[in-house]
Amino acid sequence: MATIEPDPDPREASTRLKAVADARRAVRDRPWPVWLYPLNALLLGGLALAGLLGSAMLATVVALVLGVALAALNYRAGRLIGTPFAIPSSTGFRALVAASGAFVIVSLFTRAAGLEWVIMVCAVGAVICYGLGSILHYRSTRR
Repeated sequence: MATIEPDPDPREASTRLKAVADARRAVRDRPWPVWLYPLNALLLGGLALAGLLGSAMLATVVALVLGVALAALNYRAGRLIGTPFAIPSSTGFRALVAASGAFVIVSLFTRAAGLEWVIMVCAVGAVICYGLGSILHYRSTRR
């Protein structure tokens, strides 16, 4: 499709690109509802503790339910603020959420080894990492 507009000069193009980048950052840094932070932390902690359940089938069902609840809760909160799929730009928040996820994954794999104390440590680590990330995210979006 051809355009009938003339090519913009470099200054105008640079200004337009900067405006797009600013708009993108504004969408990614929208404040989250405060209630979302503790609910996410509790769901992550519960997901990490699922390996402590006696039955492997029950642990799988509980982990699946908690994982779906976590995804649905975040999608719903994202829809409420108008950014259902935006990932925050805070590097510290993203790093701590990744660490929290790593704790959850390790806790789910240690069930096979039978190390209950590692599962507890991973659950606490997941909640603490997400909690610290929540503080960073809250402070970066509420300036």
